[in-house]
Amino acid sequence: MKRLSLLFLLFAAPAIPSQAGVEMSAPAALRPALEDERFIEDRITFQVASGALFSPTGIGPDHPTFNYAQTNLRLGWMLNSPGQDHPLRGNFEAIVELSASGVFDGFGDVVIGPTALVRYNFVQPNWIVVPYIQAGVGIVYTDAYQDRSQDAIGQAIEFTPQASVGARFLVAEDWSVDVEGMFHHISNASISDRNDGVNALGGLIGATYYFDKLWE
Repeated sequence: MKRLSLLFLLFAAPAIPSQAGVEMSAPAALRPALEDERFIEDRITFQVASGALFSPTGIGPDHPTFNYAQTNLRLGWMLNSPGQDHPLRGNFEAIVELSASGVFDGFGDVVIGPTALVRYNFVQPNWIVVPYIQAGVGIVYTDAYQDRSQDAIGQAIEFTPQASVGARFLVAEDWSVDVEGMFHHISNASISDRNDGVNALGGLIGATYYFDKLWE
């Protein structure tokens, strides 16, 4: 009987891997690609991005030069997971940002404050680059209003509507390197008698860490 059993195992063995392969490959095919796993619902991200913004840009009223270097700390929360495959497949991400800028050419010295943003990540299977668009509004403190020779910034507290386009380069399981182009507006909604506003354009480069889901 032992010999018969051994012979049966030898002849049956080639069939076992193929059957097991079918059972194992189906769940693997259903699992999201590595880039999808970074963008599943409730995953938390932390991004640091720095760059420079330049104004005037020819958009809006003319005002003296106002160029500033900006660093942003961003805490993100994936609101949903990518859905079915289509050209605009992706997910939404809510972001709370702390932005700090130093003026290196122009009036004033600092622009600092929080911003709320919503980002849409374009997540395609097997892509290692994830483009995104985002928009939001913030509140900042700036000392630029103290320069009475300009009409762009009229008070200490200003609002910052903004929009960006960017891309995440997925360089490791939990990391990406990011580049971003930004339009950044500063004004006070006519609360002050000086409110020509600042319209700035610039770019940022940074990195994002993707935390595990904090809850299931």
